[in-house]
Amino acid sequence: MLRKTEIVAQIEDLTGVKPGLSKAVLDALATIAAEEIAAGNDFTVPGVVRLSWRYKPSRKKGEAYKKGETYMTPGGEKVAEADSPARKASVRLAAAPTGEVGRARPKRDEMSRFLQTRAGKAISSRKG
Repeated sequence: MLRKTEIVAQIEDLTGVKPGLSKAVLDALATIAAEEIAAGNDFTVPGVVRLSWRYKPSRKKGEAYKKGETYMTPGGEKVAEADSPARKASVRLAAAPTGEVGRARPKRDEMSRFLQTRAGKAISSRKG
């Protein structure tokens, strides 16, 4: 993972912008993002990432399925042995890549090929 100083140095190499200005821009971007998120809004850095709020409403016991009913799972159809559990409402902040960053992420059907690449091997050894 790149540190802020390393990002600033790469920005200087690519654009010629002075490090102090690059650092000030990154700090301002972080401040703007924090203000938007604190206000309950989504925030997007175009071409990089979108930060958005995810909300799951609460659910009463048995609201999704009742005992004896059939329901679908990723593994196929199942018969419920008990009522579905209750769930409290939850809110979380999720990040999704956009632009070039989003296109760099492998698709589901390409995952096995991606893991054979140098980047895939580096990620699997570091995270595995």
